[in-house]
Parts: sequence; structure tokens; C-alpha cells
Amino acid sequence: MDIDTLKLFLSVAATGSFSRAAVLSNSSQSTTSKRILGLELALGKRLFERTGRGARLTEAGRLLVRRAESLVRDADGLASALKADLSQPQGTVRLVAQASVAWPLVLQLYRRLGQEFPLIKLQVSEAPTRQIVEMIQDGRVDLGVLSEWGQENLPQAEPLFSVQMFLVLPKGDPLASRRQMPFAKLAGLPLLSSPMPNGARVLLEETAKHLGIELNIVMDVHSIHLTKKLTREGVGYFIGSRHSITEELASGALVAVPIVSPTLALQFYLCATSLQRNAGAVAAVAGLIRQLAR
Repeated sequence: MDIDTLKLFLSVAATGSFSRAAVLSNSSQSTTSKRILGLELALGKRLFERTGRGARLTEAGRLLVRRAESLVRDADGLASALKADLSQPQGTVRLVAQASVAWPLVLQLYRRLGQEFPLIKLQVSEAPTRQIVEMIQDGRVDLGVLSEWGQENLPQAEPLFSVQMFLVLPKGDPLASRRQMPFAKLAGLPLLSSPMPNGARVLLEETAKHLGIELNIVMDVHSIHLTKKLTREGVGYFIGSRHSITEELASGALVAVPIVSPTLALQFYLCATSLQRNAGAVAAVAGLIRQLAR
């Protein structure tokens, strides 16, 4: 087993085709097939289901993709690491954040890294709470920024900041002129919300239960971007932070009304995987996130 074979495996996994992977690697299809077969024999596991339409990953293949990506990334970074000033943190740091707080956090983080740690490269993704927890536990990312539900499953989580929650509704809606919205009044409104478990959803459900009211969730939506579009079209309202609708507030497309009695605030946390790699760069990025949170 060598790095080139792992790269070839990842190419087959990405394209779903031995012939396409062969073209990308300047090899023949027969050579590609033999090398993948050799990898399967070495591991004692079938990595692909061969079909008339191509190659589909098996369960073992999907597991290997996660490990192989990390190994290939580390191997590719060896040469640049040796050439660079080893006293400076460097390398790629994989960060995942909930969509509601990813902006402007990622922009601010990128700018600070350019000023203070130019040898560090960010690899950023957005995901819902549950998926962030799984990604951190599996070591698929180095750092995660997520809300309250997730931190219970990650003992190493540390508090970052809390975000006030608002009722978000379209411009021109009869409720848009209100200065505030008592939580109890949400009971009669059509609401869009991320499905459980999700930090904001858990906060909503717990508050509703405490007040003895039932929320009217008309649709579970995993995407903040789709939620905002649905709200603009009058499908329903959603509970979110002002950070998540910065552009829509500026354009006047959406309005945010503070929720009171009680005021809602969602706590966010910074989590690091226990499967540490590139510790210096990860620590540097984590430190900048803490500073930005303050």
C-alpha cells in the first residue's frame, strides 16, 4: 500500500468509474483495476461494488475514504512543511460551523489568518448540529462551532458566545411593525425550523413546554438558505439570529422582531476532535476563534 494507490482509490471513489480515474491518473483501466484489487487484497475488504455503470463504494470503502483523505493530505503537505519556517504554525485546518453563525465568522477568521498565520489554510464546511457532532467524533474535522445540543455529546466543548434569537418574517407582514413578540404568541404562527436534534429547535421546544404551549412547526428545513427563501415567500416564520440574515436585513427583505417573555439566547461552543493532527495550526485557529468570539 502506498500514497499513490490511495490517491487512485480516492479518484475512483470521486468519479465512480475505473475508466475515468484511469484517464485522470494517466494510466490504463486495466492497470487501475489491478491496483485497486491489490489494495482490496491487502486490506482484506472489498472497497467497490463493480456494476455495469461504474463502481460504487462499499461500507468499507466509505470508511477508507475518510482515512485516506487525511493520509493523502498529510503526505502532500510534507514537502512544503519541510521548506517552510517550522517555527510558524502551518498546514490545513478543517473547520465546520453551523450556518447560522458561519457568517461573518469565517470571513473574519480568514482575514486574521492572513495577517497572523499566513501558512495556515482553512477548509470550511457548514452542517447542522447533529452532523457536526458526528464529524468531530469521527475526526473528519479538526474544529467545530455548534450550539447547545451538540456540546452535551462532546465533553471537550468550551463556551464561545451566546446569540439572541428573533422572530424572522418578511417585509410587509402584519407582524413586521411590532417592537417585540412575546414567546406565547408564537403558538399561533406557522413556523419553519431545523429538525431535532438542533440547538435552536431544542431551545424552542423546551421553552414552549415550560410555558405550556404547543408550537406549530409547518416544515422541518435543514438549510438556513432555503428557510430564508421560504420565509420571504410567506410560507412561514422562523426563529433565528440577526447574524444569519445580515444581507436580508440590509436589503429590507426580512425583518427581525425580538422575542420576549422570555428573551431567547442560544449558546454556541467551540469543539476540537480528540483525534489530533497538525496540533500547532489547530491551536492557532482555535485561539483566533476565541478572540473573535469576544
